[in-house]
Amino acid sequence: MLTKLFKRKAEPAPPSTAQEGQNPKAGEVRKYGSEETLYLAPLPVYTGQQPVSMQGFPVVNDVYLQVGGSNMGMVWQGKMLAWVIWLSIFYIFMCPFIIATLLYVITPEGTNNTFSNDLGLSFLFFGGTGVPGCAFLIGNCIQILISQTRQQARQYPLRFNRQRREVCFVDSKTHEILIVPWEKVTAWISQGQMVTQYNATTFYTFGMALENEEKGTVQPILLDKPSQAHSIGTWEAIRLYMEQGVPKDKTGEWLRLLLGRELTEYELRPYEGLHTWEVEKLMKEEDGGLHSCFTDERRAEIGLTPRSRWPLRRWYIWRVLSFWKMPYMIAEWGHKAGTPTMPERVQQWSQPIPPEQWAKPSPALQKATQVVQHAMDKKKMNFIEACKLIERKA
Repeated sequence: MLTKLFKRKAEPAPPSTAQEGQNPKAGEVRKYGSEETLYLAPLPVYTGQQPVSMQGFPVVNDVYLQVGGSNMGMVWQGKMLAWVIWLSIFYIFMCPFIIATLLYVITPEGTNNTFSNDLGLSFLFFGGTGVPGCAFLIGNCIQILISQTRQQARQYPLRFNRQRREVCFVDSKTHEILIVPWEKVTAWISQGQMVTQYNATTFYTFGMALENEEKGTVQPILLDKPSQAHSIGTWEAIRLYMEQGVPKDKTGEWLRLLLGRELTEYELRPYEGLHTWEVEKLMKEEDGGLHSCFTDERRAEIGLTPRSRWPLRRWYIWRVLSFWKMPYMIAEWGHKAGTPTMPERVQQWSQPIPPEQWAKPSPALQKATQVVQHAMDKKKMNFIEACKLIERKA
């Protein structure tokens, strides 16, 4: 829908509405240096993008949705630590045997060199260079895990209250509370490339800005995303929650159809941990058709591959190489480190209120959403073109 919109890359500097002297509008594209930014809000209108799964948000209930405080990706970081350990073991212990063997084979006969001498010299070299270097790499990986977990334990998450139609931000250093109306939140996505002599890497950033009208300042929130679709999909998931309530999780529905049963509350926990091991194992069993009620003959008739244990076996092999459940235990520890307790004022703000006191969307937002959705769904216009119709029909 919005492909080929951006061309260049710059460091992800948070766009500030105060710097421009003019507030951005949904569908507007601005340039900040060599970076181009597409604004999705203020006035959070329909984007037409498939929303991301609600499993990506740590807390979603009938009152508020929480962004931040998640340990997603920590299992992968634990696996990277395991691979660094294996590379260190290979360098320190296996490389000496390989080099000593090569030297023994290529050394002419009649020399005084022996395999034991070559092996000793190889161990001396690889041990002397590998032990401090590998210790530095392993220590650096552990330090990153610890620092990220400590930072998460100090950083307050962002809360979107759909009943009050407000957004709450708590500064982790000053503990100052900033609550702004939902319809005044500025949201954007930016994309660019970092070009090196080897390749070009594309970066995507999803950002939000909360304006403190009393102080005349803007509080930016930046989230790195793997793709443009993830960036817009994250905002669309938040928007749907604020406008329509807790949506039905299509990911859970898909897993139910695939596995033939409902996933338990334990398996659907919105963070990574020891339960992630069980879910991954279950998915590999399903990849091999181990839970299928069809025979191999029937599976062949309907175009499915025969049942096989190899997907599960390969998964077990990779788990052995990543030190079994170590990455999942690290992720569980990261989750238990938690986030700071919200201030009393925010806890009261997060309490449910009677339905008759719920805030209502403004007429301007309702009309703008209707205009954009009709233009995109019926007239097949893209998001930028559809947003231009808002002012025309105001």
